[in-house]
Amino acid sequence: MCSASKPIAVVWVVVCALSGVWAQTATPTAQGTRVEASPSANDAETSEFPPLPKGTVSLIGGTVMKLDPIRDRIVLRAFGGRDVTLGFDVRTKILRQEATVSTREIRPGTRIYADTTLVNGRIFAKTIRIDTNAATGEANGQVTAYDPGTRKLKVRNALAAEPLEVQINPDTAIRSGDQTVEPSRLVVGTLVHVTFQSRADRTSLAQKVDVLAQPGGTFTFAGKITFVDLRAGFVAIADPAGANTYEVAVDHLSPDVKVRLKEGSDVVVHTKFDGQKYQAQTIEIAQSFSH
Repeated sequence: MCSASKPIAVVWVVVCALSGVWAQTATPTAQGTRVEASPSANDAETSEFPPLPKGTVSLIGGTVMKLDPIRDRIVLRAFGGRDVTLGFDVRTKILRQEATVSTREIRPGTRIYADTTLVNGRIFAKTIRIDTNAATGEANGQVTAYDPGTRKLKVRNALAAEPLEVQINPDTAIRSGDQTVEPSRLVVGTLVHVTFQSRADRTSLAQKVDVLAQPGGTFTFAGKITFVDLRAGFVAIADPAGANTYEVAVDHLSPDVKVRLKEGSDVVVHTKFDGQKYQAQTIEIAQSFSH
């Protein structure tokens, strides 16, 4: 487990999750309701896409955790706590109240309801309705800018099209571990978890900012190696509870240590966060798994 408070994984720092271990395709749960789909203009055939299948659809609601505009995917934390991966494309109708809007309106922390169907075995969103009454949202990412004058914080999530911008005010709780810290700790490169309030003017007010890692900080991870890619220079480590997976760069380790890194090995890794990734400084491999 990490010595800081729940570090996150982001793709560019080879950390949790925003990593390749984040999104998992799931099927709708019993929480979805069944309704009859009606013909829609979005079902019209285009030069690139065939018509969407007609028939029944499932309604899924939840909070957007990640948006991948390259792969046209949304990772949704469904009400009930399960992550569901939704596909979308130009056939998907996106609505805010009754107005049609673009995918730019969908950001991590946004609450949505999606009419979904199965397309080639994957869950596809035919219609996405943005919940305009959504009170709070959450986002993980890396600080790209903080302006002490305007007290505006920008946080980049690897899979989001645009950075999240939130307003810091005197009531915003900024914490590192169990300690309250000043906004000056929000330097570029810092990994954070932000809880924010969406307001009617479409600005976001930060309620809480958890500082997870700062450039130069040292961290210890303990767990089981779940993936090894020595060509890319990293390993993935799952904590004992299996709740989080962290990607750690092994560039600085000696070749004889690297060859001993096997999937299934229990390890303790001492790392340093360089602002881009967690760099392993030393790694201890449990004897029972080192042969």
